[in-house]
Amino acid sequence: MRKRTFFLRNIALVLLFAIILSSCFNKSSKEQKPLAVVYEKFLYKSDIAEIFPKGIAKKDSIKMLNAYVDQWVRHNLMLRLSEEKLNDEQKDVTKQLEDYRSSLLIFKYEQEYINHKLDTAVTEAEVSSFYSSNISNFTLSETLVKALYIKVRKDTPYSLKIKELYKSYRDDDLKTLDNIAYQVAEKYDYFGDKWLQFSALQRQFPYPIENPEEYLSNRRSIELEDGDFLYLINIRDVKFKGQISPMEYEYANIKSVILNKRKQNLINDLENKIYNDALDHKKFQIF
Repeated sequence: MRKRTFFLRNIALVLLFAIILSSCFNKSSKEQKPLAVVYEKFLYKSDIAEIFPKGIAKKDSIKMLNAYVDQWVRHNLMLRLSEEKLNDEQKDVTKQLEDYRSSLLIFKYEQEYINHKLDTAVTEAEVSSFYSSNISNFTLSETLVKALYIKVRKDTPYSLKIKELYKSYRDDDLKTLDNIAYQVAEKYDYFGDKWLQFSALQRQFPYPIENPEEYLSNRRSIELEDGDFLYLINIRDVKFKGQISPMEYEYANIKSVILNKRKQNLINDLENKIYNDALDHKKFQIF
């Protein structure tokens, strides 16, 4: 009788535990309603909580969510297909993962080393020296200009005055033009007296200029109009396709090349130092 009572009591405890577990599971399922499922794999809201930037608008968050879920589904469908179609040997990516891990670790250490050791100061003399030594590598693939650009309404009472001033190179005239243009122009830009691609400037025109190289060879002032607007462009300087690119236009690229060379030299020196140190202390053998 005691054995039977003990047995029944144990059965009751097992059933009670099962009911509690089931209840917890159901509660968790309700709280964790999936956003998507691919075969047996589920995507829950908690899985993607960190993808949204702070302060994002609701409309934008919905777009981001839809895009993420769609990509997740596609990824896992392809993964499922790959798992089914590849044989065991093809699915064994242990070596590739180890190669990737070792490459990633080396890369991360190299970046940390560079961050501590790299001298980021590049002098104008260094840029000039590099430019002079590699002058043949700076041939322009498209025309560059320095320009003044104004878009103004035709009916403005200042249109004639602006037309009179925009071709001038005199400081006083340019100051007067600044004062007027900033008040009445739809768009006014002197581009900081920097070189820019003529094709980029043309995107602000109402229509493109045919044969721009030939056009710029013969004139430096451009006057266009459409509808209510007048477009006035004065080309201050020009470098044609095929000519040598100005150093100031290449300055940022040259600086980047110099810094990249320094980085590579740092890594090469590090590798040689580690190799020679290991060789001196017999840390490796080559058979």
